[in-house]
Amino acid sequence: MNHYDKIDSALSFIEKNLKNNISVKDVSENSFSSLWHFQRIFRYMTGYSVYSYIRKRRLSEAAQKLILTKSKVIDIAFEFGYETPETFLREFKKNFGATPSEYRKIEHHLIFEKINIHENKFKTIYDGTGIEFKTVVRNNAVLIGKKHRTTMQKDQSTKDIPRIWTEAFQEGMFDRIPERTDLKKVQGVYSNWDLEENFDFFVGAEVNPETSTPSGFTKQILTASKYMLFTVPGNTTEKLLSAWKYIYGTWLANSEYERGSEDDFEVFDERFWDPTNPVSEIYISIR
Repeated sequence: MNHYDKIDSALSFIEKNLKNNISVKDVSENSFSSLWHFQRIFRYMTGYSVYSYIRKRRLSEAAQKLILTKSKVIDIAFEFGYETPETFLREFKKNFGATPSEYRKIEHHLIFEKINIHENKFKTIYDGTGIEFKTVVRNNAVLIGKKHRTTMQKDQSTKDIPRIWTEAFQEGMFDRIPERTDLKKVQGVYSNWDLEENFDFFVGAEVNPETSTPSGFTKQILTASKYMLFTVPGNTTEKLLSAWKYIYGTWLANSEYERGSEDDFEVFDERFWDPTNPVSEIYISIR
């Protein structure tokens, strides 16, 4: 089953359970082995987080029932799994800009329909111009650095991660990491995703395996695995974000590879600082 079929299966599972109290984990287990890899693939292939998509579809179906029937608002709220009418009213107004009663009187209604992922693949094609890729096998690596919590919700991580890097360099953080294996190389690691797309972003540098962790720092292990290495032309936030979208939204969706279970990470070495031809690296675990 390719990634389009897997996402289609996930979308169908959501449709069948719009009136049930399903979680992101429930949807993931129906199609994917890894929860957080599923969340990234789903977001970049559909344009929505899993949580947001479920909420929008559930509210849209509830809105349809408001229009087509005379059912009481409270009954519709409970039918679609809301624990209290107040929660339903709040979510409904946030999504549609009107209360359920007001919505029934509106002439034109906004409906969020189920995504057809097989049609969507011709619409959602991210540009991978200049990106080269190859398979590599990496041994265990020990990193020392600092870990920060952020989220993909409302694109918050696209603001936080550049700030985290800037602060790390301004504070001289990398200069305080002992026994670095390469003084010109730093790395960023994505890990510990939860059901609402919150995750840890670690910035640090590779060190000798026996190196002690200084106070205020933490240790991160990159596990030995087979990876796909993407060489990305450029060193800006926009270039890297575009590369991530291409990897998860286009390349992986159309490749023969399955996503591995290890953490994604970025590597910035001396080529990153080249004023004329900067290069960044992205690694994703594959099998």
